[in-house]
Amino acid sequence: MERILIRKGWKLQGPDKRELEIQEMPSQVYDILLDYELISNPNLTGINKDQWIGEKEWCYRTEFEVEDSSGEWNLRFQGLDTFVDIYLNNELAGENKSVYMPLVLEKVSGMKRKNILELRVKPPRRELEKISLLDKYKDRVPEFCKARVFRSGYHEFSGPKPDLIRMGVYGDIYLEKVGQDGIREGVMDVSLREDLEEGYVRIDFSYFHPEAEKILEYRLTDMQGRIICEGTEREHTEHLEITVPHPKLWWPRSHGEADLYHLQVIEKAGEVVLDTYEWQFGFRKLEKTGDMEFTVNGKTLRLWGANLAHADTMTGCYGRVKDKLYGLLDLAEMGHFNCLRIWGESEILDDDFYDECDRRGILLWHDFYLGFNMYSEEEEMLSMCRQEAEYLVKRLKHHPSLLLWCGGNEMYWSRDMQYEGEYCFGEKIFCEVFPEVCRKLDPERYYHITSPSGGEFSNDPAGGDTHGYTHLWFVPGRDHPVFLSENCRVSAPELKTLNRMMTPEELWPAGYQNISTKRNPLAWPETWSLHNTNDGAVKLGPVEHYYDAENAEELIYRIGMAHSEYIRKDVERFRRGRSETEAGKKRQTNGHLLWKFNNNSNIISYGVVDYFNEPMRAYYALKRAYEPFQISFSIGNHITLWAVNDTVGKKEGSVRVQLFSLTKNRVEKEVTMPFSCGPDESVLVGNLDVFGQFKKDCVLAARAVDEQGEVLAESVDYVEMERRLSFPDRGRLSCRVEAGMLVLESDTFARCVELRGGEDGLEFGWLFEDNYFDLLPGVEKKIKVYGKHEKGIVQIKPYYWVKGITVDYMKN
Repeated sequence: MERILIRKGWKLQGPDKRELEIQEMPSQVYDILLDYELISNPNLTGINKDQWIGEKEWCYRTEFEVEDSSGEWNLRFQGLDTFVDIYLNNELAGENKSVYMPLVLEKVSGMKRKNILELRVKPPRRELEKISLLDKYKDRVPEFCKARVFRSGYHEFSGPKPDLIRMGVYGDIYLEKVGQDGIREGVMDVSLREDLEEGYVRIDFSYFHPEAEKILEYRLTDMQGRIICEGTEREHTEHLEITVPHPKLWWPRSHGEADLYHLQVIEKAGEVVLDTYEWQFGFRKLEKTGDMEFTVNGKTLRLWGANLAHADTMTGCYGRVKDKLYGLLDLAEMGHFNCLRIWGESEILDDDFYDECDRRGILLWHDFYLGFNMYSEEEEMLSMCRQEAEYLVKRLKHHPSLLLWCGGNEMYWSRDMQYEGEYCFGEKIFCEVFPEVCRKLDPERYYHITSPSGGEFSNDPAGGDTHGYTHLWFVPGRDHPVFLSENCRVSAPELKTLNRMMTPEELWPAGYQNISTKRNPLAWPETWSLHNTNDGAVKLGPVEHYYDAENAEELIYRIGMAHSEYIRKDVERFRRGRSETEAGKKRQTNGHLLWKFNNNSNIISYGVVDYFNEPMRAYYALKRAYEPFQISFSIGNHITLWAVNDTVGKKEGSVRVQLFSLTKNRVEKEVTMPFSCGPDESVLVGNLDVFGQFKKDCVLAARAVDEQGEVLAESVDYVEMERRLSFPDRGRLSCRVEAGMLVLESDTFARCVELRGGEDGLEFGWLFEDNYFDLLPGVEKKIKVYGKHEKGIVQIKPYYWVKGITVDYMKN
């Protein structure tokens, strides 16, 4: 089998018949036009002014030569979006109808020594209009749910507004000369014996010419390249079985090392190499033991992370977004995530992404590609969904990072919000087709019908998973749900990003006052709504807790801190897992996945990382809330202090709790409490009734240390909303650079210390280990500096202080 990658010589022809040489393949139509600066990037402002692109036909064209055109040839397209007719030497060779499946044209006819390959990409809305459905689907199944298109492009939800419909080539294109034989498919299954002391690998092969004589040579190595075993299979080449005694186990990053193995299999005829397959995989035993309760290798597993949206709404080409995705994985690690959800309205990801999650120990909740609407249940749709599921399961099931399969996003929930009590069209797909595929091909992995589901109603916090819609709905039982697979609020990116999004007139319109009244309840200027999707203005955090803004920076602070407060209080409560009255009981909440991790267009939205991969203040609130060992305050009728341990080791020591007066700039009261907290425990350390009655301008500050005096965790909290407090507006702040870290101290309480790197256009690309934090007098704060900058100016300013300081940073 000879595989030839077809990347060179491609041209794009549009409606004006002009041909553009494509600089990089794969590329989609928007990518190519942007490369030539014929359009502006709609994701910079979150507004698409070039919707005409999706209304036209486009043609990709290349010429290629082969030395010998005889024999059996295949054409393989790893990703086409979506309705594409393929012509080889002016003859129709095939057509593509699904964005979620590779297309393989076997035994193509008409191959010559010199060949012309054309991909005629048809306007998707026009093609959707041609698809007629039965009357029963009327007003239930929208246009973009009649076919297997990338549905996020057909509405504004992910940005830009009003939509952006991708078209063209997003995956590699191969020419395959089969020759004597080749591997059509190699599907790996990995399992462990109950005692975890023996691992098993099985690969099932199908061949283009199964009758051809062949042997299989294999070599299994660990990640250091050491050979574990090797051999040759001469008789039963339809499958290969390997036993690994005492395997190194793969653990999620919250539990240990992500040990992996590498297997290479070579198909040969005599000494002639016919084909080669390679896999990266790991041994781990992941079991569902209760309602959204999981164990990994016998250890309790709670899941903390976020929903990963597609990296960029403009392109599905992995090569164009790989660095961005790796940056998001860096932020996931820094943010103490052990899980990401691949959202059902997202896109196909490259094998490299799954390999990287394996290496980093990040688990993946994986939706099949359905989302928030009803779907046609006609046979063509059912068949396409079955093929997609089979392809995805076979391709990914060997990855140790793969946690579960899910039938799609908000299928029942969307029905309940629009047509409560009626039949949910599409149910045959996620209740019959997908689970049948999983039972057949991946029976040991949990299949979740749809997200959310599992309770008495589709979004019931008391069973299965729930989505945090508490901004608009009263949800009974939401304080301690079983599992949150989404939980959201909206905030704006930081000023440097908004400056790229908006004009100065939009950012702070003349005469605007940030006051909510019954006539104008909007918490931001009308101009901000131009850059927001999905009615985000009614999905903010508790902005009423913060002062009205007098300029754009203050409004960013107000909205961002409200988002941060919501995240911190919710996640701390979920991780405690129960109320004070149930302190002796089991933790109720088994996981929390924030909606959403990243903004894939430069819009005001739910993401805690902006379009440029810059973490927002809500990201740092989430990071602190996900600290593996955590102390937190529960403030109600009484104030209690809790310790939560999601590490694999026991934590013991003491916690010093202080009442710090903002007005007097001193500690008013102090108490020290011992604690002991085992793995997977949350412990009520004690209550603070010992402080008695105290003024609300006092800050609660706690610091936990082990028996050697090493700091394990810290927490700062308030008993009053911020707009009723007065913070110091000046003080003495010092910072020195030490071993590549910033070391800060203050003589006065500093509320929300912000670090900004760079100036004069170099503000992007700085990454600080912590940011937007509170700093008490006399506490030394050490912060590592990451990102792409080796040196530069760092500005440091507490929010309420009149001025801050600047530091010349240089990485040692």
